[in-house]
Amino acid sequence: MAFPFGAAQVPPRNRLFSSYTYSAFFSYAERDDRAWGWWVLNFADEFDLVLPPRVFGVQVPNAHMSRRDGGPQSGRLGPELKERIDASFAMILFVHDGYVISDWCLEELKYFKDLCGDAGFRDRLYIIAMSKTAMDALQNKPIWQQEFTGPNRLIWLPFYQDNSTTRPLDQYFPRGKKMMPAPDFYDRLLNLRDDLAVKIKRKADEEGFVPTFPLANDSRRDTPKDEYVRVYIEGYREQNKHWETLGQQVGNTWTQVVKDEPDEPPLRLRPTGLPLNELEQRPSLDDANGVVLLWDRKTPDSLAAQISQVEPKLSGPHFAPGLIAYMMQGDNDMPGSATINNWPVVRFSTSLDHGATVLPADEPALATFLKRVLAHKRRA
Repeated sequence: MAFPFGAAQVPPRNRLFSSYTYSAFFSYAERDDRAWGWWVLNFADEFDLVLPPRVFGVQVPNAHMSRRDGGPQSGRLGPELKERIDASFAMILFVHDGYVISDWCLEELKYFKDLCGDAGFRDRLYIIAMSKTAMDALQNKPIWQQEFTGPNRLIWLPFYQDNSTTRPLDQYFPRGKKMMPAPDFYDRLLNLRDDLAVKIKRKADEEGFVPTFPLANDSRRDTPKDEYVRVYIEGYREQNKHWETLGQQVGNTWTQVVKDEPDEPPLRLRPTGLPLNELEQRPSLDDANGVVLLWDRKTPDSLAAQISQVEPKLSGPHFAPGLIAYMMQGDNDMPGSATINNWPVVRFSTSLDHGATVLPADEPALATFLKRVLAHKRRA
């Protein structure tokens, strides 16, 4: 079967692949999954098995499916589901009779379009037609005619039986005492997998080619690498979602700190440069001029233990300064301490779209940290 999707066009959102929590968001009607023997659930399990090995050298998260991974399965498109859609690199629709009559499912589709823009939306959306009759009915709905026809026409993938177009493809067949994936279903799944893998790899490669966070004050592209100021920000799968806006906040404050410096060095942030689970594999952090650890659900004792791991890696007579970024979970969420092991705690409010904004009252503390970073660089 020829695959109808082309190569990736314009990236739908200016963010790294590592910031996504899910490889894809599965939009489906619960009644369709039940009616056809947990067809969507089986698809999710097979999808998560075959996608990661196809994207060499990239950590690919599982897809999100509400029945399997939690979250609302019916009702309005609330903040929780919006957050999970936003945390997903792609969206996969599963269309049968239940989907056609579900306004909620179409709300998910419209929200994904608003997030990504036209180019990114079309590039990262996959429509699985479990029934040709249902797919035809969906395309005849007024909202579909208004949003997704003409130049915005969406291409869908046939996953229904050739001789019974209202029935989805059989997913498995018995071989001895085992159930094996059915060839027609598996071939089409792999075609989708291969197309998505190319787009994931392309996006992940951007992260490899641009390993540092670009800042407006860094206009001197010919600056020798040893002249850069390096601030390492802790990064791992659950926390990468905050690093982009956190880096912007640090960069904005850096600009204020050095605005009166005639020869200010350019700042480079390494947001994924310090995965603590790999810290023992690094003999030193001798190129760091500053370190930021993230405090979200950690206990103070856990943070203190991490600081004790990091500090011995910082070389020289003058240790690079450290900062703890407290990622608030609500307006009234406050840390229990202003410092941990003499590392200052700076509070950042967070939003559902993974934004991070330093509290105005803590801006001076962030500026003081960056002044210490500059002083460390000058002593190096």
